[in-house]
Amino acid sequence: MEKLSGLHSIPSPTSHLCGLAWVDGFLWYSDGRESTIYKLDPVYGETLAVHRIPGVNAGLSYDGGYLWQVTGSGPLSGPKRVTRIVPESGKVQEVVGLGVDSMYVAGIEVRGDMVWLGLEQRGRLQRRRLRTGEILRHYEAEPRIAGVTEADGSLFYCEFDQRLLVEVNPETGVELARCLFEGNPTGVTWDGCHVWYNDYTGKRIRKVKPPR
Repeated sequence: MEKLSGLHSIPSPTSHLCGLAWVDGFLWYSDGRESTIYKLDPVYGETLAVHRIPGVNAGLSYDGGYLWQVTGSGPLSGPKRVTRIVPESGKVQEVVGLGVDSMYVAGIEVRGDMVWLGLEQRGRLQRRRLRTGEILRHYEAEPRIAGVTEADGSLFYCEFDQRLLVEVNPETGVELARCLFEGNPTGVTWDGCHVWYNDYTGKRIRKVKPPR
């Protein structure tokens, strides 16, 4: 199995690496222990902004206008939600429930009124309507999904224990490729050309060449 080529990395600002999103040339990173999100310079790793968001837990996404952060309790401890945030100010605009099996949600990718969810301990990918929870697609996947992102017509998810990046056809659920990460990945995002991920083991945010 191919190991992804490392192109660049920056140190994570904290030790509990959760979500990751790419916003207009900058990285946004979340920490579930501190319940904070950070705007980072992707070249030097400098912290440019910090917002405290109640209940930060797991994945982070950007829909072109707002950040969406998974918030709430962990597995078996109650439901999770997703919080819509203004990047510039950190102001919370909306909190949306994630419905059935929400306690297992780790990865998230919001696009309009649709959302991709990675259900960590169930090994499932689901596309749902964001505000109704209606399941539109449901694919079996590896367990311990820790991040989900759409990239160049594909859906990518990372798997923590096996250190995997898996590429999936979002229309059919057919697996297209899988590669190995350096370190155990949590959040994952796409900058238009490359994949970035949180290396929980190495406490770094890494940029890699995609598998194709």
